[in-house]
Amino acid sequence: MKTTELTQEINRSSAIQKTESEKWCILAFFSIGTLGIRSAFWVVWLILYPSMGLAAGHVWLKRKEADVRGPMIFYASILLTNFMFLPIANVSNGNPAIMTFMDINGVLTAILLGWIFSRYSKPAFYWLLPLLVWMPITAMFKILLWLANLY
Repeated sequence: MKTTELTQEINRSSAIQKTESEKWCILAFFSIGTLGIRSAFWVVWLILYPSMGLAAGHVWLKRKEADVRGPMIFYASILLTNFMFLPIANVSNGNPAIMTFMDINGVLTAILLGWIFSRYSKPAFYWLLPLLVWMPITAMFKILLWLANLY
């Protein structure tokens, strides 16, 4: 009987360790992706920032036809928010909830920026399409990270 109980206890503890190691692997994957090490996440931003700049340039060219101060201020605030992502993630120790809410905020502001820019220039909106595609993808990654840390 004692051997059977010992075997069952070992099986239970190995199952617990396996789930803990799976959580660690998921957390490590997302942490590595956030930092840009061994990942293509940083390559995406090499595409997104220039495309956002080109979109802002198209809106800026309309400054003689319309007042573009509002869209440019909103664009500058989005850039500031993007640049603050990693410092905030580091201060929060990579808390999945905080990172998820920051990405959801990024999705909403990207949609709003696309709508505002489309009112001034259709090409500006088209240059924002990579951002509008990427933000929901990265938000889904963070939601999966958050869910993996709940259980």
